[in-house]
Amino acid sequence: MFEPRIGHAMVSATAREVLQWLGAPFEATITAYLKSKYGKGIEIIEESPRKFYEALRELFGEFAAKMFIYNLVNELHLSAKSNDIEDRLRALEEYLSS
Repeated sequence: MFEPRIGHAMVSATAREVLQWLGAPFEATITAYLKSKYGKGIEIIEESPRKFYEALRELFGEFAAKMFIYNLVNELHLSAKSNDIEDRLRALEEYLSS
């Protein structure tokens, strides 16, 4: 029986929404980069938030990548121990593994 993974879809949808806040060029750039590097688009965040973070960091710099993850975790109303990027990524990974 098919069990939808609502949490996974929510993370991808929210990631797209945060990217749209930044502007269409950001979404198009990260999507093209992810597809060329991993063969998948923004949905790669469902499998590995760290890969997604690293791609953002490589393209836009560490500050922009951290701000994106910070905003994503806030929009998803996830609880992180601190604002440290490791805690934020861990919160995403825990959400996706549940």
